[in-house]
Amino acid sequence: MSAALALVHDAAPAPASHPLHAQDRAWPETNCYVDLWIELLHGRGLEPEAMLGFTLRQDFEGDQFTFFKPSMADIEALYGLRLEELAVYGGLERHAAIQATRGCPVLVEVDAIHLPDTAGTTYGRDHAKTTIAILALDARRRTLDYLHNAGRFQLSGADYDGIFGPTLLPPYAEFVKVVAPPLPPGALRTAARTMLNAHRARAPKTNPVRAFRDALAGTGEDLVRQPLSVFHSYAFNTTRQLGANFELLGSHLAWLDASGLAELGATAEAATRLAQETKAFQFQLARAFGRRNAAPLAAALERPAASYDAVFAALDRALR
Repeated sequence: MSAALALVHDAAPAPASHPLHAQDRAWPETNCYVDLWIELLHGRGLEPEAMLGFTLRQDFEGDQFTFFKPSMADIEALYGLRLEELAVYGGLERHAAIQATRGCPVLVEVDAIHLPDTAGTTYGRDHAKTTIAILALDARRRTLDYLHNAGRFQLSGADYDGIFGPTLLPPYAEFVKVVAPPLPPGALRTAARTMLNAHRARAPKTNPVRAFRDALAGTGEDLVRQPLSVFHSYAFNTTRQLGANFELLGSHLAWLDASGLAELGATAEAATRLAQETKAFQFQLARAFGRRNAAPLAAALERPAASYDAVFAALDRALR
């Protein structure tokens, strides 16, 4: 068998998911891209908490919260990893195999209908785009080793064919390349603390939770009369993005606080509180869909809006 076919059955055992994906968190999964990077870094023995300062920048974009993603500049500076575009002129399967053999995970958007880890939601049922990291594959056995959401998984057979089958247009793919050694622990925390200042300077100037409240006040009555499938899409792009973003911010600030570089404990608590309040609001939103009544929703956002203000007030005191 060709060495270019990185064998799944020879791969190292998958480590346990990172604590950022622990089931006792309010949002054990965030979005596919951030979750993937958390587990990719964790699998390399690195600390993903260091990259999370970018969460300060999240805004309400008129109809959704920012689909938050890590800064590639931060990832390169902290961990020595660079993301490069992968040309798939010879087919995704062939080029993914070559990069996997080089130790370069391939990030590609695929249809979640072929991903066994989504059993109970989209697997075998619904089409949905999502990003995976291909770690290894065996074309002869038709098996694939990949990262998705909060863990590392394998697929085979018809699912393998679904991932690598013919498409109208080739998928956009990237690969992760090591370009420098990661920062040692002390330098990692110092660099993350510096990045926190930079991200704070680019944070929204007005409270995005109140912008969300105002938008929902105008559209809520029509929204809650839609089918429940609309609730799932709407919640993913609003409440889940907001809540998961701030829970990760809380973890980042707690990680920095433990280093003694800044007194960020109060800010971490406020961010975690906002994440929990957003989870409670998501349940209220679901009830509004069930009752077809959006009247209570705007008032229910006052508490998380106040918590957002508290996060940045505490952060600014700490940074001064």
